[in-house]
Amino acid sequence: MAHTSPGVGVTTTGVSPRSGGSTRLYVIFTLIIIAVLIGLDILFLAVINPANRLGHHYYLALGDSLTFGYQPDFNFTSGFADDVFGDIQKTGVTDLINYACAGDSTTTMIEGGCPVRLIHHDAYTGAQLDATLSFMRSHRGQINPVTLDIGSNDVLKDFDLATCQPTSTVNADLDTMDANLTHTIFPQLLDALASPTGAQTGNLFLLNYYNPFAKACPGSAPFIHILNDHLAADAAQFRVPVVDIYSAFGGDNHTADTICTYTWICNAAVGNDFHPTTQGYRLMADTVERALGYPGVGPASNPIQNAQPPIQSAPSAYWRPSSSFAHV
Repeated sequence: MAHTSPGVGVTTTGVSPRSGGSTRLYVIFTLIIIAVLIGLDILFLAVINPANRLGHHYYLALGDSLTFGYQPDFNFTSGFADDVFGDIQKTGVTDLINYACAGDSTTTMIEGGCPVRLIHHDAYTGAQLDATLSFMRSHRGQINPVTLDIGSNDVLKDFDLATCQPTSTVNADLDTMDANLTHTIFPQLLDALASPTGAQTGNLFLLNYYNPFAKACPGSAPFIHILNDHLAADAAQFRVPVVDIYSAFGGDNHTADTICTYTWICNAAVGNDFHPTTQGYRLMADTVERALGYPGVGPASNPIQNAQPPIQSAPSAYWRPSSSFAHV
């Protein structure tokens, strides 16, 4: 029933004057709750998907001709890095940067002079390490993972296929490789992966090598073990996981049975080249992905525990068999 409030001249309809204010507060409170929930959703998506937060999330692939993806039929787009990138895109990785240079040793990676330096997937000049560090420092916090395969070209000349024995220079070349990795390559890469406070913003993985000599030189395993043991020991000093490519290709007991499938070594038409076939690169990619442990990609069951480096192996990094090694 309508009535007039005394002395005011305002007619109301029997509703408490406080009702409208309560409604407005309820609406405002509801809108605040909705905004908070939307904000939390956006924050959650940014946390689980770096691409949403940073715009670009890079997979950085470094190394020699194996990371480059060399094949003697000139298929350079089916390497393990290409396969890994194709699979981890679903985790939010947006870009592959492949700075590998076919023929690089640890020395040329640092100093420049890669034998095939005019052919890169991603263009740069100078040494691979310099280009890598420049990119990493300008994209700090946007790079994860980083894979590295390097070292086989340091000892190419130290295995004689005519005798199936290492030469007398193997120890000196291994010492050089160790020094380059532990004094320069590992510390500089890890420093570039660190935030200004020193926290690591990405993960570095080192690949070891399969044994390309398993069929031609059945007694070659000790040479491959020496190379991979040195790589594992160097990586252990920096707690860098080692991806066990050697075991994936068959290890000590079965590499001779699989090497003709996973590499071109038995194909005389291409000079019995040691590099992986497309199938071999796919196997390498699967092994790397298990090490990465990305959701939906594979469990982290492959990295070697580098606190106690195991015996491993080695392939070529841009080589063909002969009585002495030569770059392609």
